[in-house]
Amino acid sequence: MERDYSKLLMFQNTTLENSTTTAIKGENEYTELSISLLTHFPNHPFELYTGERFEDLKESIKLHGVISPLIVREAGDTYQILSGHNRCECARAVGFKTVPCIVLTDLSDDDALMIVLDSNTKQRGISEMKISEQAHIYALDVAVNKRQGKRTDMIKNIEKNLEILSNDAGFGTFSHTGKKLNTVQEIGEKYGVSKNTIARLLRIDTLILPLKERIDDDEFGVLAGVELSYLKDNEQEIVDDIMTEFDFTLDTKKAQQLRAVSKENKFNKVTAVDIFEGKYGKVKKVNRNAIKAVTLKPKFLSQYYTSDVPQEKITEEVETSIELLQEVKAIFPEMDADEIKKYILNEITKEEIE
Repeated sequence: MERDYSKLLMFQNTTLENSTTTAIKGENEYTELSISLLTHFPNHPFELYTGERFEDLKESIKLHGVISPLIVREAGDTYQILSGHNRCECARAVGFKTVPCIVLTDLSDDDALMIVLDSNTKQRGISEMKISEQAHIYALDVAVNKRQGKRTDMIKNIEKNLEILSNDAGFGTFSHTGKKLNTVQEIGEKYGVSKNTIARLLRIDTLILPLKERIDDDEFGVLAGVELSYLKDNEQEIVDDIMTEFDFTLDTKKAQQLRAVSKENKFNKVTAVDIFEGKYGKVKKVNRNAIKAVTLKPKFLSQYYTSDVPQEKITEEVETSIELLQEVKAIFPEMDADEIKKYILNEITKEEIE
């Protein structure tokens, strides 16, 4: 059943138009709720403020209070925050016991998630987020849209009315009526980025956490990350281990090679290291001046050795004979091998006679 949220956030100087399927609970369209009753949306995909940003918002709330009400939904005896997580935490830090809230009821999980995504991205600006955070936001948005089919008027009404909480942020990137778009292209228009960017970041969202963190730290780019996303999880873990162990850097070309060996089921740590070192796939240069191997014929060897002599012993003695011959030739440089042989045999014969 499609719900009408067209008056969802028009709580300032307006008259509530009751919906037959959705309720806004509280007098004057919002109410004060105890902070102790508020919980964060499950698996909230946005990082909470820290450092200077948190302190600035806390100081503002300390001076002026919580100006924009939080958007929450009933969750049993508590309320899940859909928009206003940072306002809640800063108010808690200041010492506030209650905060103003718009309470929604009868929301599906997908409806609630869409409000979380739209309200937070319009307030913060998605381009300011880490690459991995942007990727996860796009992935969640695409998943919701696929489950719900084409974006409905209900979702567009939510987005339109969120202008109140985002200082009248522009919504010129909406899809135009009657324009046929696929989900990725439609999400791209919503956030003002190309469909190719959306497609790439959807791949980034499938990376293991350590590799996402490396992208966030600018250790390698999105295009290299896209190539790595096609690796199996255990292969991605090997890549992360290698980069840690050897302090290697990664570029798109190397990432493409890693993907290629994975596709061929040839991925292993040794191959991956060769790719990082730039050795993989290089043809070894052949030394054309290298001496070719020489084979001694069995008929020749049989003159000196019987068949029971180990091959290793024959090889050893042949090598020793060659070394000995080279040493003797150095002593008699003017003689050839036959002359040296005759000379040595003559000398041995003289010694025997004497």
